[in-house]
Parts: sequence; C-alpha cells; structure tokens
Amino acid sequence: MPEPSATPRRARTSTGAIDLVGESAVRPGDLDPATAGTGSRRRVMATGLVVEVTVPPVTGVQNFTALLEPECALEPGSGPAEPRALRLVWQGRRGVPGVGAGTRLRCVGVVSFRDGRPTMFNPRYEIIAKQISR
Repeated sequence: MPEPSATPRRARTSTGAIDLVGESAVRPGDLDPATAGTGSRRRVMATGLVVEVTVPPVTGVQNFTALLEPECALEPGSGPAEPRALRLVWQGRRGVPGVGAGTRLRCVGVVSFRDGRPTMFNPRYEIIAKQISR
C-alpha cells in the first residue's frame, strides 16, 4: 500500500476566470505613488473603462498599452478621491483581442510605479462589456 504524501494536493478547480473573492479591489491610495510608498508593489483587482490604447510601431518595442480609468473603492474617512488612470502594459504584444477604447475591463495584477504612473504589466483580464454609441 503506497504511503500518503506529506503535502496535500490542491484540487484543480480553476476555470481561468478572475477570482472576485480572493483579490482585493484597487483603492485610490494604491494608485498614488505618494501614499503607496517607494518601491511599493501590491496585487489588486481593478475594474474600469479603457479610455486610450497605444499600438506600438512596427519597428519599435512590441508593448501594447491601454489606459484604464478604474472604479476605486473609497477608503473610510477619506473624501471623494479622483482615481488616477492605471496604465496596463502587455509586453511583447502588438495588440490584445477585445481591448480597445470604450471597453470595460476587470484586470488583476501587481501595481508598480514607472515614471510616476501606476502600471500593471501583463495583467490577467476579463472583458465586461463594450460601450456602443448611437
């Protein structure tokens, strides 16, 4: 009879979807370098509207960039805070299917600060809906 393993095996229940319960929602302080601290990195979930995309040139670095206006949860005791735009960067890609201006996204990743701007590299994402103008 084989001996049981000392470490329990994790059940495979992953669907590939973003875990809404396990991820903490982004707060305005997470997107401000002054309050987040130097070298601060935190894994968050951000939901919002893509307001701008930048397609890389053919000869340049292949990074597809989108600017997300997040819907931030208000922190207790704070007044109405204007959320900063979150830069999403997919490295080595000229485009990301379904991601364009007007798309609502939910993304998960680590927020770091590059050039003083909150940036999330290679985030996991879900498309929530796309706004249609009439």
